Amino acid sequence: MKILIGMPAKESWGGPARCEPPFVEALANTGVEVETSDYVYGDKEKPTPIVERVGRVLKTAFRFRRLLRNSRFDLIHLNSAFDAKTILRDSFSLLLMRPRKAKVFLKLHGSEASGFQSLIRYKILISWLKKNVDGFGVLSNEELATFEQLGFDRRKFFLVKNVVKFEVPDLLNSIRAAKNATNLFELLFVARFIETKGLLEAIEACARLRRLGLRVRLTCVGDGPLRERAEAEVERLGLRNVVSFTGYVEEKKVEHYMASSDIFVFPTRHPEGFPIALFKAVAAGLPVVTTATRSAVDYLTDRENGIFCNPDSQSVANAVELLIRNPKLMETIRLRNCAMRENFAAETIAKEYLRIYRKLIGHSLDESTPEKAAKD
Repeated sequence: MKILIGMPAKESWGGPARCEPPFVEALANTGVEVETSDYVYGDKEKPTPIVERVGRVLKTAFRFRRLLRNSRFDLIHLNSAFDAKTILRDSFSLLLMRPRKAKVFLKLHGSEASGFQSLIRYKILISWLKKNVDGFGVLSNEELATFEQLGFDRRKFFLVKNVVKFEVPDLLNSIRAAKNATNLFELLFVARFIETKGLLEAIEACARLRRLGLRVRLTCVGDGPLRERAEAEVERLGLRNVVSFTGYVEEKKVEHYMASSDIFVFPTRHPEGFPIALFKAVAAGLPVVTTATRSAVDYLTDRENGIFCNPDSQSVANAVELLIRNPKLMETIRLRNCAMRENFAAETIAKEYLRIYRKLIGHSLDESTPEKAAKD
């Protein structure tokens, strides 16, 4: 089996640039012949101008066309999403690439499929993708159901996960000291600083917890357009000595922050796919406070892996308080989360993809059924 994989550029920000390289390495270790090439996906430090973006898409499409012409591939795997930009990009890119006999698999790192039900101008492009893509990888059952409502063939869809890899695995063995409600609790937020990720709600929740007399400190890891507003909110709430911002840091440093934190706070209302930071926190043994969305619902259970909250500061504060005042619950969650680590290992996930590839290449759709994500 020979696979051509379109990869996020190395300089891209976000989860795909972190989870795809270890996946490809593990896939190659199964005996699959893998060739990779950049297929631009993921945020960068600065937005790309539209003219440069179009030129880059055309250049990439013709590069893949040459690769597909010069070598026989059984399948082409592209990392993408499902939004206004990627629907347009993927439709024209695949048209120019001419995959011929190679099966086409699109892994969707998040989607906004529900927003396209009434957008007639995308109807032709979506119909073209329905016909010309052989398989779609989606990261949650919620997304799968939305695509079915859009009229996609459910048999073409597969529930997939992202790889969670630790750069400093020894940190996983660090022992956290037991704490009670009078101790200082380190809270951690890791994400791109955009409004829908819940940063402002996490900061305000800190203020609420402090007013209850609880000793908490919040470290905000990342950067983005919301940072200036977040820093102003910290000043307004008098939390200068309580909330700190690290800016963008390399993944090893993120893991050090996880090892020294007590609770991971992520009250997102963003249309997440499979947020790497959230599941890395779970695999690191941290109790999480997060919203019950998409893959979080598929793989996590309230009061077993953390506490589900609403995306508002009062709900976030209530969830954190519940954990702080229940040390036995925190320890139980920590042990259960550590036990989930193997589910997101590169070797485990590579084998799952290999089964999907074999279905697409060697079996008819009538013989395949959509796979359901299960909670562990």
